[in-house]
Amino acid sequence: MYAIVDIETTGSYASANGITEISIHVYDGEKVVEQFETLINPQQPIPYFIQAMTGITDSMVSDAPHFEDVAEKYTAFYKTTYS
Repeated sequence: MYAIVDIETTGSYASANGITEISIHVYDGEKVVEQFETLINPQQPIPYFIQAMTGITDSMVSDAPHFEDVAEKYTAFYKTTYS
């Protein structure tokens, strides 16, 4: 099994930008057996060119969870499911 991870951000430098979306698909070699997808509130404005590229707008993430909340929930789920 392995996970395919896609992360969208507000820019290309990790130290100065925030995550806007996380998608994780767990693949068993034949099919996707688990998936997790969520928008993330990056706690900063999304530049227009990033909005145009990703289709993710400030209004779409305004009520989304913060990264810390999602990371804790997914880590707990993963440990319970795959440990």
